[in-house]
Amino acid sequence: MKKIIIALLMFLPFTVMAQGNLKIGIFNSQEVITIMPEYNAAMSELEKMNLTFQTEAKKLQEEFEKKYQEYATTAETLEPTIRQYKETELARLQQSIQEFATNAENNIKKKNQELMMPIVNKIQQAIKKVGDENSYTYIIDNAANIVPYISPSADNVLPLIKKALNIQ
Repeated sequence: MKKIIIALLMFLPFTVMAQGNLKIGIFNSQEVITIMPEYNAAMSELEKMNLTFQTEAKKLQEEFEKKYQEYATTAETLEPTIRQYKETELARLQQSIQEFATNAENNIKKKNQELMMPIVNKIQQAIKKVGDENSYTYIIDNAANIVPYISPSADNVLPLIKKALNIQ
């Protein structure tokens, strides 16, 4: 089965080329995304969220450092039971700081995905519209430079995608 799929994938481009109407468009999705107003609004929201988490993390770290300094200056004179309690309290606080950082990071990633999904969907709809209206066989996103060579005969469809999205 695997060999059949590989064979089909190898010969599919030849069948399209044999038809003689192969039309390829290229664009860079990062160029499109970064000029979209929705992207700028999403990045602003994420920065605000990140700043809030950083501020809270700084407060927690300052609290830990204060308690650690108190402990360090009195540790030699504390009764063993009190010293153990303070050490446990410091360990719990450190663990709480780590959990907060992990949760904050996860929340930011989740919010990023939530905010980017409609943007990506909008771009995909514009690509489909450009492809359908201009009879493209393929429209390739070369943002990651995955395609090592692009013929000069390939159309840069970035202006068409921008137009479909109503952005300059």
